Amino acid sequence: MMLCPACGNKHFSPVQLEGGLPSERCKDCGGVWVALERYRAWRSMMPAVAALEFPGDIGASDGAVRLCATTGRLMARINVSRDPVLRLDFSPMADAVWLDRGEWEALVALGLHDQLDAIVSERWQRELKEAASRGRMEANLRARFGDADYEELLRIRAWLHGQPNRADMVAFLNAKAD
Repeated sequence: MMLCPACGNKHFSPVQLEGGLPSERCKDCGGVWVALERYRAWRSMMPAVAALEFPGDIGASDGAVRLCATTGRLMARINVSRDPVLRLDFSPMADAVWLDRGEWEALVALGLHDQLDAIVSERWQRELKEAASRGRMEANLRARFGDADYEELLRIRAWLHGQPNRADMVAFLNAKAD
């Protein structure tokens, strides 16, 4: 018996998401349980799914860690992208994803509905963390130098990178001026 990760109810009904993806919808909160095995079969025969206009209406999530609907174990909160912030609940043990109300529509609007396997992968998650780290570093450097000087430093760095004797140029710049 399935137990809704969002509201704890047991009232599920089979549904097909846009494009015919077979899923189970919680009758109480509207969330959707997507078994990745069914997702992979659907994707292999996936019809074109028209990009939906994302209404910005995603089900309320208190940010609490959720329990898997089938195993009862903790699910992982995974990031879909850096902006807009969209996080899904993933159960590696059940190989399934919980989508709160509106999250499937958000995936379709972002053009990522056919990337669910990639999104739950360690590689995708690592690349998002690295991109977020680069973004924080850039924001810190912009705050430190100001936007105009930071842009000039980027231009100089790109120019230096193309110079055959760049190491000598950097050494010259680092040398004490007389």
